[in-house]
Amino acid sequence: MPAFVDRRLASIERAGRFRDPPTVEALHGVRGRVAGRDVRVFCSNDYLGLRQHPAVLAGAAAALQQGGGAGSSRLIAGSLPIHRELESELADWMGTEAALVLSSGYQANIAVLGALGRRADRIVSDELNHASIIDGCRLARADVIRVPHAAVDAVRAVLAEPIGGESFVVGEGLYSMDGDRGPVAGWASAGGHLVVDEAHAVGVLGPGGRGVCAESGIEPLVRVGTFGKAFGGHGAFVACDARTRELLVNTGRTYIFTTGLPPASAGAARAALAILRGDEGAERRAAVAARSRRLRAGLAEFGGAGGDPDSPIVPWTVGSAAAAVSCSAALLDAGFFATAIRPPTVPAGACRIRFTLSADHEDADVDALLMAIGRLAAAEMSR
Repeated sequence: MPAFVDRRLASIERAGRFRDPPTVEALHGVRGRVAGRDVRVFCSNDYLGLRQHPAVLAGAAAALQQGGGAGSSRLIAGSLPIHRELESELADWMGTEAALVLSSGYQANIAVLGALGRRADRIVSDELNHASIIDGCRLARADVIRVPHAAVDAVRAVLAEPIGGESFVVGEGLYSMDGDRGPVAGWASAGGHLVVDEAHAVGVLGPGGRGVCAESGIEPLVRVGTFGKAFGGHGAFVACDARTRELLVNTGRTYIFTTGLPPASAGAARAALAILRGDEGAERRAAVAARSRRLRAGLAEFGGAGGDPDSPIVPWTVGSAAAAVSCSAALLDAGFFATAIRPPTVPAGACRIRFTLSADHEDADVDALLMAIGRLAAAEMSR
């Protein structure tokens, strides 16, 4: 091992940022076994509890008969019928001319921003945007201007300055660490071409689960969604007009140079989408929103939680990295799996436990978690 590896790891450890994810030895809905402990899971993005839904598993199993993988990039080996079927169903659901399926949400954002932005262009990016958006902006080679979170006036001020190329505004429908909605209506009114990452919102928020843009009546140039969260699977999609889709197919590097989505993942996504569009999807959205409100109300006694009331993301800020790690470990000992969030994911001093709710949680699960937090708080006060 080169010496620099050990030096860099030691630096990460000193900063309290070392990570070694535990093995999830068993998982059944929101019940599991982690690091030898029986736990209730409060850190999964499986917001609607579809990851192990019988219909989703059956959709994946049936599609698996088409092969374990797509064979190659779709520009090399062609698209499978299930890719086309899924894209057609997604476009119909999102109300767009077209959709494009990719192999991950990270790759989707890089493909979109890399394809849209050019050297003469400008991208205005919210400071709390996901790492995939940040990296996509870097690859775009456009002039990137970061603005304070949710600061619509700052976006307007930047766009008021004329440039020779195109201007793009990129933000998120629901922010993954703070659990708050992006001001999509304000961004849309500011001008420029709007790109919205709806990864944490689709399936959960908005009419029919179509996200924050649909909730606000906004039609951006591009919406990005993933199958790895509310859909309970893997992969991602872009919803847009037909010509923008063609531009992405021809210039989106992570689409061009990545093996296509495996058939099983596409089959699982189709099955999940069918659930999302029906009565069961509506019931599951209502359930997760109710559990989220219950947890937020209970956390008010312990300093409160951030995010919008009906967001499935409930951040409880505890301060330092050491405090977050300690709280996470104590909760695990008490039978609750909830991860400590530390820099660089969040700023120093704003470390937190990021609780995420699922439609599979019951009121009793939330109440038991709040009791455990109460015991932790009491122990801390007694020191």
